[in-house]
Amino acid sequence: MEPASSPARQWHQLIVLSLTHAVTDIFVGMIAPVIVPMRDRYGLSLGMLIFVTSLLGFSANIFQIPIGCLRARWRDSRLICLGAMLAATAVFIPNLPPGAARVTLMSAIAVLSGLGVAVVHPEGLRALHGLDAISASLSTAIFMVAGFMGFAGGALLSATLTAHFGLESLKWVYLAAPVSAAALWLSGLRLPLDTETNQPAESPETHDNIPVVPFVPVFIMATVLATCSQIQATLLPSYLHDEAGLPLPFSGLSFTLFGIGGTIGAITWGALAPRIGHLRVLLFSSFAGAPLTALYLLLAPRSQAAAALLAFTGFIVYTGFPLCITLARYASSSLRFGQRMGIISGGTWGIAAVVLWILGPLAEKTGMGPLLHLIWVGYLATGFLTVVVIRRQRHV
Repeated sequence: MEPASSPARQWHQLIVLSLTHAVTDIFVGMIAPVIVPMRDRYGLSLGMLIFVTSLLGFSANIFQIPIGCLRARWRDSRLICLGAMLAATAVFIPNLPPGAARVTLMSAIAVLSGLGVAVVHPEGLRALHGLDAISASLSTAIFMVAGFMGFAGGALLSATLTAHFGLESLKWVYLAAPVSAAALWLSGLRLPLDTETNQPAESPETHDNIPVVPFVPVFIMATVLATCSQIQATLLPSYLHDEAGLPLPFSGLSFTLFGIGGTIGAITWGALAPRIGHLRVLLFSSFAGAPLTALYLLLAPRSQAAAALLAFTGFIVYTGFPLCITLARYASSSLRFGQRMGIISGGTWGIAAVVLWILGPLAEKTGMGPLLHLIWVGYLATGFLTVVVIRRQRHV
């Protein structure tokens, strides 16, 4: 057993690891905001481009399950670095030459990029488990919101670059991947061996008051929240531009503001959760997020000022998914730690991508606006399921 590194060194490693996660997820968030310009350039249907976008998301998550189930023996960060480099290939999806094989090539790149993204998540979460000088709730929140911030920032970046310089300018974003990978490698981050077969034997109080709850309901809640995020990330920017008539850069900015609010909120609630209670925070986040989201969707087509409400909504709701990740770390299950992380991180978003495949053809018939209301319905469902989990905990 290697001696634990100093808290300062672990904070440095957490920051660099979170930066790599953010850069990796930039490439997942870049494609959805520009599907309308891609439609105009390639002459493809909106449903087909939604399929390609969701295929990237599906690959980025479904591959996490087998990666998380491997009994990893590599303890350095080389696999995470490689994943970031593969993830960056997504920038070539909107830069293919016109031709009959463009959909096939787009799909192949989406799968390859998704594989890279998939590597970073369970391996990154395993790395977090070794940073034992930092609160589990806080480190998980920082790591997860960094990814979401990258995802949301990718929306703003791609929309802005495309509006001013065209789709070809997105290729240069690839350079962010080798820079972040080099920084991670130089940090000397070491991953713990995945030997855990279940939750830790110690009492939950030794782990920031994180309750030990069954893994299955946590997985269901995380899946619903991931689906809400997937619908919002994929449909909202294009809805604001194509159906609400707002400028393309503003549509990307709106989702980025949601990400900024979510980043601040997830870190804030992640720090407060050990004192307030993880399930209580999740309950509040879900039930408060539903009416806020419904109100935003009502106001968004009428006023650009509604973007401020979206940022506040992000502050309230985004903490839900990182909290589910934290609960899964110590959940009651026969699965190993790496398996739980692969399933909770990848399986949930993989299912969310499948849901988006189903919604893609509907978007062409009904428009994207009505489908966005599924988001607040999902928050309500998560809140009611949290109530069930809390009541079960009281009777244990």
